[in-house]
Amino acid sequence: MRTFPLLLLVGCGLKHLLPGPPVVTGADRADYDAFQPSGAQYSDAAPSGPLVLPVQAWGLRYALDVVLETTHPDWIMHEYARIDLPATDAGPARGLWIAKDADTAFVQTITSDVPDIRSWLPEIPVPRHPGNLVVTDASAGDAVDLRFQYENPHGDAVDVHYAGPLPTKPSKPRNGNTMGHSQASLAALLDIHLYQPGGDASVSIGGEVQHIRKLFGLYPMKFLLAQTQGGFAIADFVEHDPAPTGQGFSLTRPGGAGDWPTQGEERWTDAPDGWVEREGPVTTLRYRFVGGELDRVEVEQAGIDFPVVRAVFQPALPDLRRRFTGEVHSRFVVDIAGQEGHGIGTTTARWEGDEAVLDLVPVEPSWFADRPMQTRVQATAAGPRVRIQRVPVPPPR
Repeated sequence: MRTFPLLLLVGCGLKHLLPGPPVVTGADRADYDAFQPSGAQYSDAAPSGPLVLPVQAWGLRYALDVVLETTHPDWIMHEYARIDLPATDAGPARGLWIAKDADTAFVQTITSDVPDIRSWLPEIPVPRHPGNLVVTDASAGDAVDLRFQYENPHGDAVDVHYAGPLPTKPSKPRNGNTMGHSQASLAALLDIHLYQPGGDASVSIGGEVQHIRKLFGLYPMKFLLAQTQGGFAIADFVEHDPAPTGQGFSLTRPGGAGDWPTQGEERWTDAPDGWVEREGPVTTLRYRFVGGELDRVEVEQAGIDFPVVRAVFQPALPDLRRRFTGEVHSRFVVDIAGQEGHGIGTTTARWEGDEAVLDLVPVEPSWFADRPMQTRVQATAAGPRVRIQRVPVPPPR
């Protein structure tokens, strides 16, 4: 990060908006990796049927990310992210671009010409807008020159041009602030690999030129990044047993009627070592169970040789298929893009009537702590239905 904008932001009293260090390191971080059973006192045996996924993990790595803020009355931020995908039997390596526009309520909508966009990365429950995103890339060497043209979710024609130097130096520190975006649906953490402020940017929406917003009237909000985003998400799905192959299980989202931004029919497979996974063309979700109790979750991305997200629960979360007495407490740590200790939090599990309940409460950093979630699991004729919702921040003790 350049010295001038850093000093400017700190001088303006906005140090809390800057990337921070890990919240847990060294031996304290390593303590989470020692497996420990939940300690739940179960009153019944483990039933047949699929293991319950008590949390929804997600993650995505952007090889390049143009971030702009304008003074448009309907939109706060415009983001243009490239996801690099490796060569497969279906085609050569490529960069997939998506546009993300955040409205005044900080709700981000993805625009892309990905086929069946509602089923693309269905574990990320943010609004989708099918559209023809045209990207003209005239970049050369260490200079970026990009133009984005598309129709935004309001039906307005958008034309964006950005030119500037590529980011080359790692951001220090790297634990990035989410700035309030997608707060209703995601408990998000960021790892900012590279950061380059400035550049030349122009934005036209509906044929009208937009002004780049300046922080305190001084600092233009335009950046070029490379970053990884991930954490936990709200969810609504039903698990079916068995899977079409007779192994693992199938998962349908959403699990009930109503408005939900994504949909999917997923096949989850299991292995003797306790891992349960859903393989995908972009991301693979992997959950490790020991005796039916969730120990850790990983998100892998095609072409990346390390998990883009890893969450470890210590002790493990109880098996939510089985009744137990009282409350069972745990803590967790989340690593992003191989960087350990970006976020920590606690969980509390219990039974309320016929539902198993799990409260997931992020604790640090501050932009993670304001997004607690609650999981409710109910047995249905089709299989376990899992609903995960955002809940209010608990009062301080």
